[in-house]
Amino acid sequence: MPAPAWAQISDRERQQGAQAHKQIVAQYGGVYDHPRVGPYVERVTARISAASSMPNERFQVTVLNSPVVNAFAIPGGFVYVTRGLVALANSEAELASVIGHEIAHVTLRHGQGRQNRAIGATLLGAVLGIAVGSDLVNQIFNIGASGFLADYSRDQENEADSAGLTMLTGAGYDPYAAPSFLASLGAQSGLHAQLQGARYDPNRVDWLASHPATGQRVRATREQAQQTGVAPGTRATGVDAHLAAIDGMIYGDDPEQGFVRGRDFIHPDLRFEFTVPDGFAMTNSAQAVVARDTNGSQIKFDGAPRSNARNMAAYITQVWARDAQISQVEAIDVNGIPAATGVTRVKGKDVRLVAYDAGNKTGVYRFLIATEPRRTKTLEPSIRDMVLSFRRLTADEAAKTSPLRVDVRTVGRGETVASLAGQSAFADAAEQRFRVLNGLPDGEQVVAGQRVKLVVD
Repeated sequence: MPAPAWAQISDRERQQGAQAHKQIVAQYGGVYDHPRVGPYVERVTARISAASSMPNERFQVTVLNSPVVNAFAIPGGFVYVTRGLVALANSEAELASVIGHEIAHVTLRHGQGRQNRAIGATLLGAVLGIAVGSDLVNQIFNIGASGFLADYSRDQENEADSAGLTMLTGAGYDPYAAPSFLASLGAQSGLHAQLQGARYDPNRVDWLASHPATGQRVRATREQAQQTGVAPGTRATGVDAHLAAIDGMIYGDDPEQGFVRGRDFIHPDLRFEFTVPDGFAMTNSAQAVVARDTNGSQIKFDGAPRSNARNMAAYITQVWARDAQISQVEAIDVNGIPAATGVTRVKGKDVRLVAYDAGNKTGVYRFLIATEPRRTKTLEPSIRDMVLSFRRLTADEAAKTSPLRVDVRTVGRGETVASLAGQSAFADAAEQRFRVLNGLPDGEQVVAGQRVKLVVD
């Protein structure tokens, strides 16, 4: 007997999901093509979805090449998980709990209309972006990443938590992995706020932002886990399988998208670097590098086609901002690179445009800098330093730049959280980062023989 219609994914849903898939992959930096991680996540997804209310449906899983902690599913059975979230999880069961939660949103038809509209709007925006590339209003006020995530209500989140944990238990996983991962998410959220100076970053569209890991959710899932009758520690969590899959995977930014290192942005593949002003927090994505400060100033760096402009001044006035009134246009030389700059006013913000010749006759690199008028003069010196910091890397410099990676270690006799954290690649908050990455509460120590994750150069 076939499953009832409500327990099936419709052809229309599959078509909608397939239409959005390419845009989602592009938004999140492409597919993370790793010989172990992809097959591992696919296996976990197949196991957890078999315990869902749509056990006969195939959920297509994609590992996104993004350091942001995120997982989501869209109509049509398309499931996405970022390598950032895979790295944060400490076991197969924890990863399964997140994927189960997202599948539950699909099977429960949560936010169907809103998500469909979001997908349609995003696809339309992608098409319109080609036609209105010179629209500075669009470029300035849409710097943040557009989300494909439905805005779920608190009741829907609780329902997905409950259904996801039921799936987790039905699939043979440890149900206590769900509250465990939610606790890690809460710790990650707190660490992120601390590192960003408690700034809200609207460019950050992720699981922490769309699925707040509140203490209430941790308590509720722990209570549900207790009600399953499964005693804590009696089911395997798949720690070894998880750590084996992620050992050596890229952590943070990918070389193909460049690296954020403190205030520096380094792109070894395209061989350039620059330094943003003090007080600006950078977010890197496949489309652009965005930096913001607490006063509403924002910087966007990206690349674009030159469109046959004879020089960079012509590019700014005739291509990039052809519909705006640009003043103080000036051709400049930045570390041997032909460049130009100009200013305008858009929606009450002072805007400076800077374009650099990419050196390949077809492309440009560019900064769009938007500041509140009362802050413009104060920021001018540091903005000028940033503009002049742009430089090309030599082949040797580019070759010496490598991504951060997850290194799975076995704790040796006498090693501590502090001594292990001191071996990581982080100069700031190294011990806190180590604790969050490994799900270690404050005060808890590691023991000899324990396997842990360390982020290294």
